[in-house]
Amino acid sequence: MKYLLSSLLALSMAVTTAVAQIPGMMSMPSAAPLEGTTLGANETVSYNGIALGNRVKLRGFVDFIYGYNDPYESTGEDDARFTTAGDVDFLFDFSPVTGEVHLAYSDGSSDPVSLEQVFGRYSFNQDFNLSFGRQLTNLGYEADEAPGLYAVTEAYDGLGVASRRNYVDGLRANFNNGQFGLSLGLHDDYFGKNASLDDAFNNNIAIDIAASVMIVPGLEARLGFAHQDQEHTIEDNIDQFNAWLAYNPGDLTLAFEFDYFDVFGDSLWDIMFLANYQFVDWFGATFRYSHEDLETFLGAESDADRFTLAFLFSLSQNLFLNVEFSHTELDSDDKEEFYIEGLFTF
Repeated sequence: MKYLLSSLLALSMAVTTAVAQIPGMMSMPSAAPLEGTTLGANETVSYNGIALGNRVKLRGFVDFIYGYNDPYESTGEDDARFTTAGDVDFLFDFSPVTGEVHLAYSDGSSDPVSLEQVFGRYSFNQDFNLSFGRQLTNLGYEADEAPGLYAVTEAYDGLGVASRRNYVDGLRANFNNGQFGLSLGLHDDYFGKNASLDDAFNNNIAIDIAASVMIVPGLEARLGFAHQDQEHTIEDNIDQFNAWLAYNPGDLTLAFEFDYFDVFGDSLWDIMFLANYQFVDWFGATFRYSHEDLETFLGAESDADRFTLAFLFSLSQNLFLNVEFSHTELDSDDKEEFYIEGLFTF
């Protein structure tokens, strides 16, 4: 195992040297501080994409990953594999009506091709809009897709309690004036569809609310709460409280996040700290730490600490190579993960 890790680290150093010597390599734009919050904003009209006419744009990505997992001793043998995922989005602008259709592919899913998101939006003015359909939930700092992540993987190891970012059906009222954003949603299911549970609206009523403020350019704070009534269990409520603070003055990004879940009587809290720095146009690095603490009905506890180091290379404005090493400690057990990712965006 030590020999393998040493070889993989040597490979990542070789990749760094090789990328630095690529002639004529296109540079990514330098990072700039965020001027306003995106929560509640109509981003459909501002997204970059390939124009398919005056009112339709296309965007997407292809994500190819080699992953090596030296798992917890209790879970069995090492695991090494290739995985592929992709996304194609169509964005429609018939202002004041806009909409999006997202098609997703994942080879690790029982349904490889799925309709990830499909929603419409009516903008009453530049600050207020109403969206309806299948949309991404608001709570959580990290992006739901590879192009928005600061590493190859997401922060949390996952103790099997709840999902953080889902695609759910419902209505959402949104407000955004640049400095302040507010979103209030009504759904039939918030925490991800479960085959053992009925997600009909008459049995499940879920709400979520999130508020965000851009304190100064680059410094954003966000609070959110989600609640779902679930009539099929004795403990029939699922609650999530989420808060995060992010600072992005330019090349540096710092973020701190806190979650608290109450899921059918189980309690889970977690924290995440992330630091990313863009050293040059073609190279950046991320350090990330996350801790999860689970307490079950009978008082049993389980803790997980995850440390991640990622190196992010921009080969062109559309092609990226990312390398990640993660170490996770779970009570008296631990595991290591190594990933190499090729990411193409369009």
